[in-house]
Amino acid sequence: RWQQAKKTVQTMNDHKGIENILNIVKSRIDAHLKFKREYDKQLAFDFSLFQFFSMGENKISQVLAYFLDEKQNHGQGNIFLKEFVKTFCDKEIDAQSSVNICEKIISENRRIDIYIELKEITIAIENKIWADDQTNQLRDYSKYLEQKSKGNYLLLYLNPYGLEPTQKSIKKKLKESLIEQKKFNIISYKHDIINLINNWLVICEAENVSHFLKEFKKYLEIKFLGKNTLNMSKELRAIILNNEREVQELVNEYKSLENEILGKLNTVGKELDKIDIDLNSGMELSKSGLFNWEGARVYKYSISKNGNKIWVQFVKDEIHLYSNYYLQGGTDVILNEILTELNINKSTKINHNQSKSALVNIFLSQVNIAKESLRRYDELMKTEEKPVANNV
Repeated sequence: RWQQAKKTVQTMNDHKGIENILNIVKSRIDAHLKFKREYDKQLAFDFSLFQFFSMGENKISQVLAYFLDEKQNHGQGNIFLKEFVKTFCDKEIDAQSSVNICEKIISENRRIDIYIELKEITIAIENKIWADDQTNQLRDYSKYLEQKSKGNYLLLYLNPYGLEPTQKSIKKKLKESLIEQKKFNIISYKHDIINLINNWLVICEAENVSHFLKEFKKYLEIKFLGKNTLNMSKELRAIILNNEREVQELVNEYKSLENEILGKLNTVGKELDKIDIDLNSGMELSKSGLFNWEGARVYKYSISKNGNKIWVQFVKDEIHLYSNYYLQGGTDVILNEILTELNINKSTKINHNQSKSALVNIFLSQVNIAKESLRRYDELMKTEEKPVANNV
């Protein structure tokens, strides 16, 4: 009994400690937000050039390839390329005559994200941010580069935090062999690319180019380091270091909650894969199994007819599950009005603790709304096409 009572007291103390940490962190954040509100007009903390663009994996590769190309109109010649090669190859190069290709096609199913051919060395970058590794992807790249460069190449596997590629993409033995030969290296945005951009900012002479690089760096920091506009990391780190055990408990619970929601979405997705949907004449339905998109996990259906397509989806983002939809490009915007009238979910937060059948029904109810919207759209179009009868 004494041991049980002692354990209960310890648990209560742990919970109290966690609650205290959360209160401290909340007060720090509230203070920073107050400062932000007061000075946002003068400093525009959250303004970014990149808020107007869709910065997917391909676009980020395009930006990097642009600065690594001496022939582009940034006006800085090959200084960015030289700094890049010095950082990752540890050697001086003659970069006067370089070939720089973004999305280089090497076979029907293979494209190298960034391909740079120099006199001394060929460099390839596989930019892996949100997409999963493909089967034998890095193996095929290394084989191509070996033949193309006669063994004088460097293949860089770039991802947000420097994670190892999966054995599905390249076997461990081959990877270790290439690393030993200095033909393969794993680099990250967190530790390598952001620091590289800092070096580019030092050597860049054009103010407008420097401004773009600063915005690009800011975007990467927010995306991959979670840095907010007011940079509270020093204060928060001090809190973590002083309350390591309690913070670890919070982290463990957070991860457990993420895994719980992900597991529920996986279960619901598998169930939805089995279901046959009754469709009206001329309608088509396509199912997209679970996949990663910009750090989120997604499951979705598309319902289409006569060039109009509606995507219905569940999205697991952090510790939340959302139900929403979007229209495929080229779809008539009138469908948006119809969907709104039918009360379709627009980024609605869903309680993941519901049963599998309840979540499946929520998803299917959205599918039915999408079907009904296409039916009503057809009726509307037919009404508009009917000739108006002449009054006698």
